Amino acid sequence: MMKARIDWRPRAYELVALVNLVVIYVATMNRTDGVLLSLPSSLFAGVFSLGVQALAGVLMRLLVGVVRGNAGQYLAVIRRRVWLVETARLLVAAALMIHVYCWIKISIPLLHPALFDQQLWNLDRKLFFGISPNIFFLNLFSSHVALTVVDVTYGPIFLVGLLVAFGYFVSSPSNRLRVAFVTGHALMWIGGAWLYVLVPSLGPAYRFPQVWLEYGHSLPRTQGLQAQLWVNYSKVLRLREGLPLTGGPVNILHGIAAFPSMHVAFQMFIFLWFRRVWKWGELLFAIFVMMIFLGAMINGWHYLIDLYAGILLAWIVWTLTTRRYRVNRFLRLSTIS
Repeated sequence: MMKARIDWRPRAYELVALVNLVVIYVATMNRTDGVLLSLPSSLFAGVFSLGVQALAGVLMRLLVGVVRGNAGQYLAVIRRRVWLVETARLLVAAALMIHVYCWIKISIPLLHPALFDQQLWNLDRKLFFGISPNIFFLNLFSSHVALTVVDVTYGPIFLVGLLVAFGYFVSSPSNRLRVAFVTGHALMWIGGAWLYVLVPSLGPAYRFPQVWLEYGHSLPRTQGLQAQLWVNYSKVLRLREGLPLTGGPVNILHGIAAFPSMHVAFQMFIFLWFRRVWKWGELLFAIFVMMIFLGAMINGWHYLIDLYAGILLAWIVWTLTTRRYRVNRFLRLSTIS
């Protein structure tokens, strides 16, 4: 059997991350040098975290393989240099993508100092027959029990989605599937970040806080996190005005942006991918999409138009990448191609 050769040509996901790193560095270099200064620590933390997720996916596949009697075949694939090298490239590029995405998001006030919250709120009302969908669904699920469920589940659902999706796809024996997924992943997140810059907005809970303040006892986790993000956002505003920072440096993980909703975009993106490769994953993420869609309006993170935009973005990127890399529904892909 001919030994598979390592393809050292630059991958699309690497180019997306690198090009946008240069762009965001140049765009912010007159205000801060943090894009490059924070890069080593971001890469280390990102590669470590993503590596743990990938390892968990490998172990889970091996466990399933033991049950099905094909663990040896999977182990033979992932021991090959071509698979290991691709894995290393995927982890580094994904970590770099996270760094770039966070810096674009955190830099919105520096790049486009405007807010379109009122326009998005008004557009929502037009789309929802003159009623604010945020207020409608907040009132519909206004009981303490319902709001507590939203408060408790929203963050964990998003986190579980990240862990399951990355672990599943990066541990795949198919390099073609892995490259396709991470390429689409990078395009979606970086594209979403630049849409943040194009249409800057804080979200309804920040722009219209009076609507949500009375529900603080039912949404303590959500409103606590929103308060933390606002403190960090205030630091970015001081940076924009050339004022000294207080209370420590800016946390690049605590950016604020509403349009489009990357919470919904990500869940939708994974749902579409699992439709191609794993029917139980498809069912799980269909539930996640619905819960995040409703939860994002109820807890005030997003406008309805943000959610529509997120779904559209996910579908566009999914369509482009699955066609480009020929990922067919329930097709057993080549382990190397």
